[in-house]
Amino acid sequence: MMNKSGSPASPAAVQQSARVPAALLPVPAAPRKRRGRGRPSAADAEDVRKKLLDAARELFPRYGYRAVSSRQIGAAAGVNFAMIRYYFGGKPGLYREMLNGVMQPARKTLDAMSTPQSQQQLTDVLENITRSWAANPWVAGFVVREVLAPDGPMRAMFLREFPERLAPLVERMVEGEIAAGKVRSDLDPRMLVLSIVSLAIFPFLTLPLTTRVFGVRNDEEFVGRFLRHTAELLARGVGTSPFVL
Repeated sequence: MMNKSGSPASPAAVQQSARVPAALLPVPAAPRKRRGRGRPSAADAEDVRKKLLDAARELFPRYGYRAVSSRQIGAAAGVNFAMIRYYFGGKPGLYREMLNGVMQPARKTLDAMSTPQSQQQLTDVLENITRSWAANPWVAGFVVREVLAPDGPMRAMFLREFPERLAPLVERMVEGEIAAGKVRSDLDPRMLVLSIVSLAIFPFLTLPLTTRVFGVRNDEEFVGRFLRHTAELLARGVGTSPFVL
């Protein structure tokens, strides 16, 4: 018997081979197919995408867009950071996707208010804004860092999506309430909108300060009490006679 090199096999090897049934001899392993480098299988694709979005929701609101690198997001997600480009086209695309997800409820509220058959009232607007800010404490840091800062990267997008859409809607709502005799006709609709937004947002925009000084919290007990107080304040005012300025 010859071995693979062409030289005679040793008698011991021939004898061993003769004693072992062919069925028990080791079968050479089939060559494994290699996946594309760095790309997960189809079964893992959705899981990888979700992990990246979860990491983005954790890191971007806390530290800001510029302070977070793709490598940091990949490390937090436990996946190759190259997957950010594969699934989202890069860090900007991941950021937009993250914002679209967390701000979708606010967009739905604005869309509902825009319909002709909308029955939204001013108290509904106040409650929607207040609950949105209370339920998402990270929004305050996002607005300060990404929108209000002089070079805020999200200023144009945020203004286009929210304040510039919200203000005209609520202003028309105020004008309708005035026409129906439900709101004083001597009030400036635009100033009333500013008052409503200020009352709803300020306690949560400055939460580290208002928590310490005024006991502001984002739990249901405080939010409900704050809404009842603010609605009553808007409806009735605070004085027994008009203020003179």
